[in-house]
Amino acid sequence: MEKDTDIKQEFLDKLKESLESKTFVKFTLGKFRGNEDGLENIYIIPVRLKDDVVLSFRYKYKSKDIFKNYDFSEASGIISGEIGKNFLYGGLFTTKNDIIIEYNKKRVPRTYSRKPSFTKVDIKEHNRLKTRFVDSREKYLNLLKITNAKGEIRGEKYDKFRQIDKFIEIVDSLFKDSDLSDNNEITIVDFGSGKSYLTFAMYDYFNNHLDIKTIISGVEQRKELADASNYIAAECKFDKLSFTAGTIDDFSGKPSDIVTALHACDTATDDAIAKALKMNARIIILAPCCQKYIRRQLNIPENINSIFKHGILEEHLSSFVTDGLRALVLESYGYKTKVFEFISSEHTGKNIMITAVKDKYDEEQYLLKIAEIEKLKAQFGLKDFYLDKILPNVKN
Repeated sequence: MEKDTDIKQEFLDKLKESLESKTFVKFTLGKFRGNEDGLENIYIIPVRLKDDVVLSFRYKYKSKDIFKNYDFSEASGIISGEIGKNFLYGGLFTTKNDIIIEYNKKRVPRTYSRKPSFTKVDIKEHNRLKTRFVDSREKYLNLLKITNAKGEIRGEKYDKFRQIDKFIEIVDSLFKDSDLSDNNEITIVDFGSGKSYLTFAMYDYFNNHLDIKTIISGVEQRKELADASNYIAAECKFDKLSFTAGTIDDFSGKPSDIVTALHACDTATDDAIAKALKMNARIIILAPCCQKYIRRQLNIPENINSIFKHGILEEHLSSFVTDGLRALVLESYGYKTKVFEFISSEHTGKNIMITAVKDKYDEEQYLLKIAEIEKLKAQFGLKDFYLDKILPNVKN
């Protein structure tokens, strides 16, 4: 295993050397063995964006092509994460030689070189700038072990970095579409902050990129994680960011503009929703997981029982019912909601996100949504779904 790692690292070192010496021509990832539907290859070439040279990734699917641009550091991290995992072939083409790495079915690599296929580097002009919301050079990413001291994304952490960047993209869109967009100051509470990757990214984005005074409180049951996050906040001089050890119920419930609860397990997501409603949050962002409460009492209607007789399908159905009811509750309180895939399941299994942006409360709409909820409860034989037992009596 150590030898295999050395072979891969030697190959990656040659990639880095070709980028630094400007002998890099192109790179090809092939023999796809991942789970992303329809993806076949990734083709990588250098392109010029204004005064900078970046690497353009062409993701080739069976029915479409998707293009994304990355700087050299990000590109190296992506390639490192993909080779030997999702792709069994990597072809590095330089003006000095072609260098190939191939993995067999047991994921054992071998490399070999041959005469160069190209004698010069052709850098194309490219006007499509990839939007990046998180700068990999930020100190907090290094302290969180996402990047090395040079600000380069660690190969094994690329999926996490991509998740962070995608999350901030979503937050940015929700914020700009909300009535908070004209505010000079906002408050955020992150329930179940964990290792606080996303909490730090939100703080940095609002305070340092959007220049909005933003006070963020992270709430985490595990004291050691809260203490570690407070240490990093102090090291980064993020003086409006603090973490407390406790539960969602322990939190004082003061008004907050944005409430997030990412991967809060089972009914903890419901506790976060109820607390956010009590706090009159303008934006609520949830990434539920481990939806067990409904599954224990779910009675599948007879007309669809033959479809959901298998355990795994019943589990998915209970998750869909849980999150669907949560979205309906938020709509009844006057929120515009969306339920979508946060990021490809290839990068994280916990990939469903519910977002809610405050619109306006309407009594008639509330009654219609409650009727829908009661109908669904009856259809699936639910006495309750926990959230309906803890909702606050505020809908303004």
